[in-house]
Amino acid sequence: MMFGSINSSGAVIDCIAEGSAFDIVLPNQTERVQNIAVDIGGSLAKVVYYTTATTGRHSGGRLHFKAFETDHLDQCIEFMRRLVDRSSEPTPGLDPVIMATGGGAHRFGADLRSRLGVEIRVVDEMESLTAGLNFLMREVADEVFTYSEARGQKFVSPVAESEDLFPYMLVNIGSGVSILKVTGEGQYERISGTSLGGGTFWGLLHELTGVTSFDAMLETTKSGDNTKVDMMVGDIYGTNYDKIGLKATNIAATMGGVYRKGLDKQYSDADIARSLLYMVSNNIGQIAYLNAQLHGIRRIYFGGYFIRGHPLTMHTLSYAIDFWSKGMISALFLRHEGFLGATGALLRGEAAPTRRRACSFTENFSVAEPAAGDSAGVSALGMLDQQAERLERLPQLRLPYVPDTVDLAADEGQRSAWLSALERSTHELVGLVERGALDAGSSEDRVDVGRVRAFSTLYARHLQRLGAQPLAYGALTVRGILGLREQCLREVGLGDVFAAVKRRETAAALMAFPECVARTDGLPTRRERVLALLGNALAGNMFDWGASELQGALASGALDLAAARERISYSPQRLNNPEAFADNVIAGGYGRVLVFVDNSGADVVLGVLPLARFLTQTGATVVLAANSRPALNDVTEGELKHIVGEAAKVDKSLAQALEEGRLLVCASGSAGPCVDLRRLDPRLVALAHAADLVVLVGMARAIVSNYHARFTCDSLRVAVFKNKMTADAAGANVFDSLCLYVPKDSNAKS
Repeated sequence: MMFGSINSSGAVIDCIAEGSAFDIVLPNQTERVQNIAVDIGGSLAKVVYYTTATTGRHSGGRLHFKAFETDHLDQCIEFMRRLVDRSSEPTPGLDPVIMATGGGAHRFGADLRSRLGVEIRVVDEMESLTAGLNFLMREVADEVFTYSEARGQKFVSPVAESEDLFPYMLVNIGSGVSILKVTGEGQYERISGTSLGGGTFWGLLHELTGVTSFDAMLETTKSGDNTKVDMMVGDIYGTNYDKIGLKATNIAATMGGVYRKGLDKQYSDADIARSLLYMVSNNIGQIAYLNAQLHGIRRIYFGGYFIRGHPLTMHTLSYAIDFWSKGMISALFLRHEGFLGATGALLRGEAAPTRRRACSFTENFSVAEPAAGDSAGVSALGMLDQQAERLERLPQLRLPYVPDTVDLAADEGQRSAWLSALERSTHELVGLVERGALDAGSSEDRVDVGRVRAFSTLYARHLQRLGAQPLAYGALTVRGILGLREQCLREVGLGDVFAAVKRRETAAALMAFPECVARTDGLPTRRERVLALLGNALAGNMFDWGASELQGALASGALDLAAARERISYSPQRLNNPEAFADNVIAGGYGRVLVFVDNSGADVVLGVLPLARFLTQTGATVVLAANSRPALNDVTEGELKHIVGEAAKVDKSLAQALEEGRLLVCASGSAGPCVDLRRLDPRLVALAHAADLVVLVGMARAIVSNYHARFTCDSLRVAVFKNKMTADAAGANVFDSLCLYVPKDSNAKS
C-alpha cells in the first residue's frame, strides 16, 4: 500500500455531478487504490483518491472525487475504510498514509487514525489549496471560466507560460471564506477572509425554512424571488437613484422588506433562500474586490465547495465583481472548484513538486457526467490521461494562439452541421466494418463489429449531449469532438480501426512511388517541379477515410492520384499562392523544414514524401512530424519510419538524406486528427528550434485547427476542403484547395 508517495503517471480526474461525486470506472478496468487524501471543512468533507488499473485499455491511474457533509463524517470514514481495504499490497519500508487537510484534519485526526489504522499526515490547508489550483490550471485546458446569466459560461484561454499564472487571488468559499494572495509556487499568504460564507447561508436558511440538505438549499434558490423579501431601492425611492448610480432593482437591505407592513410582501421559503444567497455572495464579491484593489491584483479565482457549479451563485459573484470594478475585472471560476484542497493534499504527498512533473495531462471525456444539473449549462468533468512527457510549445508559434478555427458553441449552424455529420459518419463506420471494407483478409486483421457498435452507441450519446449542452465538456470545438471520437474508440478497445486499410493503401502507394518521383524529376524547370509536387500533395490529401464524401470512392478503390487531382478545384485565389512558394524556394530555399503530415497511404507516400525529398535535395533538413497515437487513417510515427525506410530502398536520394540525418521522423505528441501547437512532443520541439519553414498538411491540421496560427518563420498550409462545414466557414466550396504560403513578415501581422 503506497499511500503518501503518489506515482503521478496516468493521473486522471473523474466526474462530479451537482450535489454528489460520481465514481466513474471504465467497465474494462480493475483498479486498486494507492493514495487517499481528505479535506475536512466545517460543512463538507471532500475525498480524493488515486487508483491504478491492473488490466484494461487505460493502464495508468485515476483520481476520484467524493463529498460528504461533515455532520455525517462517519459515512466519510467508512468510505475511506473501504478504500483502504481496496488498496494494493504494502510496499516494504512504507507505512500506509492518508493525506489530510482542512480544519477537520486537526479536529478529527485522532479519530481517523484509530478507526482507519493508518497514519494521518496533515497538510497545511492553504498550501493544499494553492497546489491544487496551480496543478489544475496547468493541466486542464478548460479549467477556468467566467459566468453570467446573460452570456452564460465562457472559457478563459490557459496561461501561455507557467510564470504567467502569478500573481492571483484565490477566494475559497467553504463554511467561512479565506482570501489568499498567491505570487508563485508555494508562495502565498492569507490576506483576508470573512466568517460570512457557506456556513452562514446554510445555518440561516435551515433556521428560517427547516431545509437540512445543502444541495436542497441551492436547488430552492432557483425558483425564489428575492424582491419579495428584500427591500429594494425602488421600495424606498419609487424609482432609480441615478445621482449615486443605484437602480430601482438594486438591493437596499437584505430581508428589509419583511418587516415593512406597508410593502405587504408575501414570500415563500424559496424567496428567503434566494435573498440569503444574494446576501452572502454579494458581500463575498465586494470583500474580494476590495482586497484585489488593495494588493494590485487583477485575477480573482473563486473556489470552494459552496459554489458547486451553481449558476445563480456564480452569477451573483460575477455581478458583484463587475459592479465594483466598473467592468474592469471578471470573476473567474473553476470546474474543479470543490476539490482544490484535497487535490493539493494528494499532490503534496509526492516526492517531487507538481511544477517539476515531467509529464502532461489531457482531459478525456469518453466517460463523463455533468458537474452540475443538466439545465445548468456548466461543464462536466472528464478524466485526465497522462502523456509520457511534458508537452511543449512550438518555438516558432506567435502568441496569442487559439488552435481552433470555429467556436461551435457560438455558431449554431456549424455546431448542428458538425454534430450531425459526425453522427452519420459513426453509423457509416459500422456499415463499413459490417461489409468488411476495413479488413485485410486475415482473421487477426478483422475489426470487431461488436466493439464498433459499442463505440457508435457511446460516441453518439456524447454527440447528443453536446447538441443539448454545447459547453458540457468545456469549449466546444471540432478539434475537441474529433479527439473525443478517438478516445471513445480506445475506450471500447479499438486502438487502430484503420490499421489494415493503412497497410494496404501504403503498400500500393509505395509501389507507385518510384514512378511518381520520376515523373516530377523529369519536368524541365525547378519551378514546374515545385508546383507539380504541391499538386501531388493536395491530391494525396484526398485519401482521407475521415471524409464521408470520399469514403465510397476509397472503399471501392475508385480513387487514384490522377482522379483525385481532377476532383480538386484550385480556388479561391485568396487561399492559394503556390507560385509564391515555388519562387521563394528557388530563390533561396530553407535550412530546416518542419512538416506536420496527415494520412497514411497515398497522402504521405505520393504527396508529402516527394515534396520532402525535393526539399532535402535543395540542402534543407526536413523533419516529418506524425501522430504519436492512431487517429482515423492518420499515419503514426512508427508507421512513417517504416514508410520512409521502404521508400529509401528504391530511391538513392532519400537513402542519402536518411543516412546524412537530413530526413527525420518524430512523434508530434498528438493522439487526434488535429494538432495543438502548444502541446508537442519535446523531442519534436528540440528538432524544430532551427526551422525556418513550418508546413501543415491536411484539413484537420491546417483548416480545422491552425488556420489562423501565426509563426516567426515562413509557413505553408496544404489541404483540401473535404466537407461543407469547413468550406462554408472559409467561404470556399467542397474540394477547393488550400495551398497558402505565408512569409514570416506577413505572419507577424494579426
